[in-house]
Amino acid sequence: MYKTIIGAVALTVLAACGQQQQPTQAVEDAQQLRSGILVENMDTKVRPGDDFFSYVNGKWVADTEIPADKSSYSVFSSLNDEAQERVKQIIEESASGDFAKGSDEQKVGDLYKSFMDWDTRNAKGVAPLQPELDRIDAIATHDEVAVYFASAVMRGLDAPFAIAQFADLKDPKHYGIYMFQSGLGLPDREYYFNTDEKSKGLREQYVAHVQKMFELAGLDAPAEAAEAIMALETKLAEVNMKKEDTRDWAANYNKVAIADLPGIMPKFNWDGYIAEFKAPQVKEMIVIMTDYQKALDGIIQDTDLDTWKTYLRWSALNATASRLNEALDEQNFEFYGKALSGTEEQLPTWRRAVRAVNGNLGEVVGKVYVKRHFPPEAKERMLELVGNLIRAYEVSIKDLEWMSDETRVQALDKLSKFTPKIGYPDVWR
Repeated sequence: MYKTIIGAVALTVLAACGQQQQPTQAVEDAQQLRSGILVENMDTKVRPGDDFFSYVNGKWVADTEIPADKSSYSVFSSLNDEAQERVKQIIEESASGDFAKGSDEQKVGDLYKSFMDWDTRNAKGVAPLQPELDRIDAIATHDEVAVYFASAVMRGLDAPFAIAQFADLKDPKHYGIYMFQSGLGLPDREYYFNTDEKSKGLREQYVAHVQKMFELAGLDAPAEAAEAIMALETKLAEVNMKKEDTRDWAANYNKVAIADLPGIMPKFNWDGYIAEFKAPQVKEMIVIMTDYQKALDGIIQDTDLDTWKTYLRWSALNATASRLNEALDEQNFEFYGKALSGTEEQLPTWRRAVRAVNGNLGEVVGKVYVKRHFPPEAKERMLELVGNLIRAYEVSIKDLEWMSDETRVQALDKLSKFTPKIGYPDVWR
């Protein structure tokens, strides 16, 4: 759906570029191959000046049904479906072959087969999660809770605040380690406080879902656990920044030396938390939600250990449910897929298995995909297209009457450093 709009914009920019210089032969060839406008998707009964989106995409929207296993759909979704079918073929060939131990094909095949093997997954139940649950059971102090928070974040589990690496907003030549709020089972704080009937119903369903998951996992006191988790998450949500206040990361930017973090959370075991990351070279962190971190310090200490351990069990179970047995997987979808997202059917297992392989061994599969489905000339054609867009942008910057000469120099310098990344890397890792 959106491809048509992008194509229209691309053609407009290319046309503007053509006023300055003759298009290259590659551009002419690309224009002959495809215009970028899918006329069959247009609703020409709509005046473009009234509703350009409907004019370009109206017939596609009218003729397209959202599949039962998706909550939204676009042209990009259909392209992704096509790519997934191709990836499936590559992965299934690896799964059915007899490849050397340690080879890329063996790793891909084994991961795919293990995801698809419901008999084994059902037989094991929550046993693969037991070492994690044992570690949580062994927590004896609030200082150890802090250490576990760090361990959880490193392994993709949830905790009341998260750590991630992004480009430093105020020093983009370097990466920064960001700290920000996390740890809610519902999408954001408003889900815990909205008073409309739908929101109230979702909260009730969430508590029932947590209870059911604890029951299926064979964990103690499911009903009490669900209520305790909801109560703790509500406390966390209460001090969460509102979504609209979190969007301006630059305004919330607060770079803090590791040694000064106790100034924000004086009761928290920062020594244990930082040591768990095993990254002594990190000397500072960028705290995006300082007020949240300050309030969290008190919540951590005021919440008893048993409640934290119950919360952490839920975090571990919630994060891994789709990779455990069928009952947990289906219950997880029942709430997060159906109730929360409105998706009627779960994706077939093979699609989720392909997603798991791509998420963990994506470049291994990508090498084969590129050989079969993305020839070098296709990449060159796209690089040519992007090159024309960049040249058109350069002309536009040079012609802007309102831009100062000093700003123009900086803008052109920034544009010159733009590095297109199309399809696949020049050097595979």
